[in-house]
Amino acid sequence: MFKIEWTPEAEQDLESILLYHLEHAGVRIAESIYSRIKEQVASLTLFPQRCRPGRVAQTKEYVITRLPYVVVVYINDNMVYVLNVVHTARKYPYDAS
Repeated sequence: MFKIEWTPEAEQDLESILLYHLEHAGVRIAESIYSRIKEQVASLTLFPQRCRPGRVAQTKEYVITRLPYVVVVYINDNMVYVLNVVHTARKYPYDAS
């Protein structure tokens, strides 16, 4: 079984997503989105290889079902590192310029 570790960047992404939905849709929607993202990422403990190849070298991407978000992860022997949570409408990887 794999362990999940959220990076500070991924936690900030999730916080930004939740703040947006809290302001625009309310507490219930924000809580629902939070739960769905956390539960689906947690499911990677059993079979993280189901992620698609990532657009950044050595990463994989996990599409959150029924939401417009992709979770970018790095997988090693027994850990899944959550690197980013990206809205599908955003340009990713980010342009550094």
